[in-house]
Amino acid sequence: MSDTNDVRGFGAVQRVLGGMAKYVITIGVVGFLLFVAGLATCGMVIVENGKTAVLIAKSGDDLPNGEIIALPGQKGIQLETLPEGWYWRNPYTWDWKIVDQIQIHSGKVGIKIRNYGKTLPAGAVVARGEEKGIQSDVLVPGRYVINPFAFLVKEYDIVNIESGHMGVVTLVSGKEPKNPNEFLVENGERGVQKHTYPPGTYYPNPFIEKIIPIDTRSHRFDMMADKIIRFPSLDGFDITMEGTIEWYIDPARVAEVFVKYIDTRPMVTCIVEDIILPNARAYSRIEGSKHLARDFIGGTTREKFQEEFLAGVKKSCNSQGIMISSALVRQITPPDAIAKPIKDREIAIRMKDLYEQQKERERQEKLLKMEEKMKDRKTLTTMAEADVSVATTKATQDKEVAVIEATRQLDVARLQLQAAQNQAEAKVAEGKAKADVIVYKNAAEASGLKNSAAAFGDGNAYVRYLMNQKLAPSITYILSNTDGPFADMLRRVIEAKPLPKAPAPEKK
Repeated sequence: MSDTNDVRGFGAVQRVLGGMAKYVITIGVVGFLLFVAGLATCGMVIVENGKTAVLIAKSGDDLPNGEIIALPGQKGIQLETLPEGWYWRNPYTWDWKIVDQIQIHSGKVGIKIRNYGKTLPAGAVVARGEEKGIQSDVLVPGRYVINPFAFLVKEYDIVNIESGHMGVVTLVSGKEPKNPNEFLVENGERGVQKHTYPPGTYYPNPFIEKIIPIDTRSHRFDMMADKIIRFPSLDGFDITMEGTIEWYIDPARVAEVFVKYIDTRPMVTCIVEDIILPNARAYSRIEGSKHLARDFIGGTTREKFQEEFLAGVKKSCNSQGIMISSALVRQITPPDAIAKPIKDREIAIRMKDLYEQQKERERQEKLLKMEEKMKDRKTLTTMAEADVSVATTKATQDKEVAVIEATRQLDVARLQLQAAQNQAEAKVAEGKAKADVIVYKNAAEASGLKNSAAAFGDGNAYVRYLMNQKLAPSITYILSNTDGPFADMLRRVIEAKPLPKAPAPEKK
């Protein structure tokens, strides 16, 4: 009995232990799954748009002193970054930091400065290879995935060379020039380069080269006010001159002009004050001292002086890289002490010439008007002759047409007369024929009447015969009709009593 109870107790224990084992296994599985899910969640790296993830290793060798970026197998900030997207890293061995991507704005150029690597040699400006410092390559406008712990990025203005300009290039980093006494150096040497850049947009590294736009368009310099030209004449009088010079920089010598004459002042000011104005003053004094003061009032001397002044200024400025398009002398003013009487005399001479010109012009106008009148007269005569010719021709034509029309009408009249005569003859013949018919008919009737009258003895008897023939049918009708008014009248006559005879008239 006790064995049976032991067996039963052992089975119950087994069942309890089996249930507990299942429960423990279930808890273990769930815990493992929760651990895996937590590990997966903790290791998820989500990089949003416009961001990048900088990886940091938690395990590995320690970094050497002074280093910032860890190499593979070292602890610390890794050079590699993760762009936009979803990634997974083991959170026990890796950490990360989400930072903004580098944005280079429009109109700017980005310069990278490397924060890790070898130290630059003494005197070097731009880093090469694995050296720390300024990088030679540039970043144009846009967005870049760059590790901000490894590289520092700074923005600088781009260079826009407009139309009518050229860019002078100066290398600030490069090898030493072979000839340091020259204004322009060879390609690749530090200094102002011989070549220039045409119009366009450039993204230079300001630590390597500088591009300065230079205006090569035409400019105008007015010699007036404080820039007016003064020079002595041959006879010692002070002469003032106003004028205008048009100039531009020789495109083939822009770099030379820049390095020789352009400083911190505006380019136009440098050229005018250092080249054009000194040459204009020099040549005006040289050429002006060859003539008397009174000669500058006349036109011939002024024209000659302007030609000599233009030739001298153009030759001198062209040799310095400044091209002179024109040099116009607008006004030359000598002293009033000699200018007024000379001007008065010149005015009198000019007025005399003017009057002579007016007289000649009036004479020419008179001749011109006479010629115009003669032309008008000739034109009118020609027109009158033409009108007479036309009228004569028209009258002749009208006459010929009238004669032809009259002849035609005469012929028609003749034909009509002949036709009328023919019609008249036909009418006469027709009337005569009708008359003859009537005559013959009357003659025949008269002959019949004559024969009938002869048969009755005389004409009276024949007439009574004819009358009785006409009356007999009517009398027969009247007498045979007893109901008519005539019969009634006869009846009354028959039935009426005879009237008493009237007494015979008395004889006187």
